[in-house]
Amino acid sequence: MLWQRFRQGDEEAFTLLYQRYVRVLYSYGKKLIADEAVVEDLVQDLFIDLWQSRSRLADAESPRFYLFRSLRRRIHKNCNGRFNERWDLIDEEFHPVALPKESEIIESEQTQKQKDELDAWLKSLPGRQYEVMMLRFYQDFSYSQISQILTINEQSVRNLVQRAVSKLRQLTISILTSGLFLFLLK
Repeated sequence: MLWQRFRQGDEEAFTLLYQRYVRVLYSYGKKLIADEAVVEDLVQDLFIDLWQSRSRLADAESPRFYLFRSLRRRIHKNCNGRFNERWDLIDEEFHPVALPKESEIIESEQTQKQKDELDAWLKSLPGRQYEVMMLRFYQDFSYSQISQILTINEQSVRNLVQRAVSKLRQLTISILTSGLFLFLLK
């Protein structure tokens, strides 16, 4: 396992961990605080501290989970709990399939429009609900992992997700109803 090799001092394993997680950690950090330079420093410090304390680290079932949790703690500590309540929905790992030029442009515009609408809907959620939705559906963390990352109980995470989904449903119904109303007025 990569984490175990890293803990034993394998520099190649550490490099692989860094390469695998640095971008996603940086992206996550930027969603919590706006200052990119601070985020970059915190991510770099995280990896430096990991290397320096590798022999004292416990075995991590999920290095990704461990790194997200560690970075969030660093950000929270560095910013005294004051970080953005909103995230950007830029999917840095989106790689479109090569399509003919016209189809590609149309699909790209439709995808961007859908992302913008979803982004606006999600941004209408309260900050904590927004963060939970991002961790659950964009980062694919379990409820248990999210509760540990946010240091709240699992039921609170489930409640936040439920409230967010409920608000998004209400918004969708409202938009559809108003669109149908406008259609009928024509």
